[in-house]
Amino acid sequence: MSRNLSDLRNGQEAAIRTVGGHFTLSQRLQELGFTPGASVRLVAKAAFGGAMAFQVRGSTIALRRADAACVEI
Repeated sequence: MSRNLSDLRNGQEAAIRTVGGHFTLSQRLQELGFTPGASVRLVAKAAFGGAMAFQVRGSTIALRRADAACVEI
C-alpha cells in the first residue's frame, strides 16, 4: 500500500521514499529538502483541504495538498 505526505496526521513523522510529479515539481521539492531518506513531520493542516505545513531538514515548508500527494512515504 502506497502512502504519501497528504496522508499524514498532525505530529506524525515519516521517511520519504520517492518524489514524483512532473519534472519541475519534483525538482523543486527536492531543492526544498524533500529528498529520499529525509525525515519529515506534519506540523499543521489547513481546514477544508488547504495547504499543509511540514518540517523537513530543520525548516518548515507549506505545500499544497496536491503537491504533498506527489511525495511517497
